[in-house]
Amino acid sequence: MTGGWKTCHVPRRTWLDSKIDVFLEELAASGMHLDRQRAGELITGQVRAVATLMSITEATARTYLGDETIKDMARRMLFEVADERPGADLMEAPRTVPLPLALVGTTVAALAEAMQVRAANEPPGHLGDVITTYAQTLSGLGQITAGAAPGQAGNPAEILFPPALLRRAARYISGAADLTANGGQFPDGIPETARSQLAATLRRDADGLIAITTAD
Repeated sequence: MTGGWKTCHVPRRTWLDSKIDVFLEELAASGMHLDRQRAGELITGQVRAVATLMSITEATARTYLGDETIKDMARRMLFEVADERPGADLMEAPRTVPLPLALVGTTVAALAEAMQVRAANEPPGHLGDVITTYAQTLSGLGQITAGAAPGQAGNPAEILFPPALLRRAARYISGAADLTANGGQFPDGIPETARSQLAATLRRDADGLIAITTAD
């Protein structure tokens, strides 16, 4: 007599999956986030670098990359994005960069598109983190816009923002542009024919924000 049990196939977690988790958790502890694909690329690149340096196989190289080494990689990345002020309350940060209202709207729209692209490329268990990450940035932009004083910065059509908040928004949008350009999954309802245009638009919006925050 045979039973009616059905075998449940759970995707096997790989070494890379576990290291991505460690990398992202270290970033999240300072309020910073990165998409899993990019984190995986960074870790894989480090594996290859170690393998080349030591003239060993990549499988052997992975044994040299324990959790502490992966955490150190994440900490170095935090240093590289220090201009985003990891761990700081950006709502309390000095607001020194004026944005025209039209550009504020463009940035909000780009972030919303970027969030959809990120969500389409994340495992279901991490969707909550993606939504929280982008929602916090969108909320910050919205709160500052809503609370802007009339005639701020001498121009009622401009609003002052913390450069760190705009830098963070630019990185999120830039990451979505990379995902789109490199064959990442698309959100439902967006046709494949729109890939090149969407990638170019997101890249333009990200570059524009970076240019504004680095202008003299």
